[in-house]
Amino acid sequence: MPVPQAVTHFVVPALLSTIITILYNLTDTIYIGMLGDPNQIAAMSISFPVYLFLNAFGTLFGLGTNSVISRSLGEKQYERVSRAAAIGFWSSFVFTILVSIALNLFKHPILTAVGATAGTYNDACDYLKWVFVIGGVPTVLSIVMCNLLRSEGHAKQASFGLMLGAVLNISLDPLFIFGFKMQVAGAALATMIGTCISLIYFLSIYFFKMKANSYINLHPFKYRVQWPILKEIILAGLPSCSLTILGNIGCFVQNHIISRYSEFAVAGFGITMRIAFIGINCTHGVAQGVLPLIGYNYGAKNFQRVRDVNKFAVKILLTISVLLLVCCKFFSHGIVRMFIDNKETIEIGARMLRIYMWCMPFMSFILLTSTLCQAVGEWQYSLGMLAFRQLMLNIPLMLLLDRFVLPIYGVPLGQLICDIFSLFIALYVYRKVFYESMQAVEAVAA
Repeated sequence: MPVPQAVTHFVVPALLSTIITILYNLTDTIYIGMLGDPNQIAAMSISFPVYLFLNAFGTLFGLGTNSVISRSLGEKQYERVSRAAAIGFWSSFVFTILVSIALNLFKHPILTAVGATAGTYNDACDYLKWVFVIGGVPTVLSIVMCNLLRSEGHAKQASFGLMLGAVLNISLDPLFIFGFKMQVAGAALATMIGTCISLIYFLSIYFFKMKANSYINLHPFKYRVQWPILKEIILAGLPSCSLTILGNIGCFVQNHIISRYSEFAVAGFGITMRIAFIGINCTHGVAQGVLPLIGYNYGAKNFQRVRDVNKFAVKILLTISVLLLVCCKFFSHGIVRMFIDNKETIEIGARMLRIYMWCMPFMSFILLTSTLCQAVGEWQYSLGMLAFRQLMLNIPLMLLLDRFVLPIYGVPLGQLICDIFSLFIALYVYRKVFYESMQAVEAVAA
């Protein structure tokens, strides 16, 4: 199959599900904004990075297992596929239960540390109760199951399951937020129900349609935990997990900086990040779509096809990021006004949005390179690049620029300068992994 056709087969379903996910994230914020209370949007902005830790854990086990399975299929090690699937699924189940209990016990110091105030604490606490403490396990398992389906080429079913949960979430939002007058808690409850439905769909597809002809096995007791496989899953998924965790740490620092100014500033930055997640989620959608294709061809030692797939994925993401940048450059006030009709929030949010969205072309390539490295098992390059980007560049730049150069707006400006520098690091890593290392293997084989 030609590369454009193969990439389209995997990426289009992933992008469609990503777009629906983006829509329900935006819809949550729009509905809460209709309440006319900046504190409610600020509460969502503060608690959302904590919720994203679930995505980090789902990615750790989901993408990690996907990477191991894809390469094992390419190497025709089918018993290893079954073991990896069972270990990845049940390890994520146990781990998420423990983390959800820990959050419930320590929610007050956690929320206070990330910027919750007297006006936002109760709403932030209600939001996390539904989406994390109660909904944590189905959220993580749905991400893991989605990746298991993708690893065997069932991209359409994987994407449909995500879209099903997102559409249900969008449909239930007005009922719980306005009908039952639950406000922020209503948005969280709708998210939790949508995630549960997605998980039920994925499990139904596996047990009733896939199981008879699949190498994936979810039996909890058939395989003992094999630490080499679990270690490989964790190492393969660690860069993406770390990306989310490091991003969340950055969000905590950003919220802490901005919360010193006003609730309007927190709400404006929260809206900016919701728009930024359009580009970030599209990057993840494309990356996750091509990951099994790259892993399989890497396992089969078809390195030229790996590079061709990478180039096509880069072209897709550059097109999306540039379009998003242009829209936010010229329509920033109108975009923020969609979420809340508050003058102070609109002015702050629009200016932040115009600065922040210049990051998108650079950020897309950086994040894509990270996932591509995971697909071929070169997790150490991905992890090192992401850790340096966030801890050594982004956070110090934000703190310095906010304090000495541009109060409030030093936060998005710091992200932009950080990603310009990080682009050169990503280009070096990409060349090292996909040209120098692979050419060395090709030379030995020849």
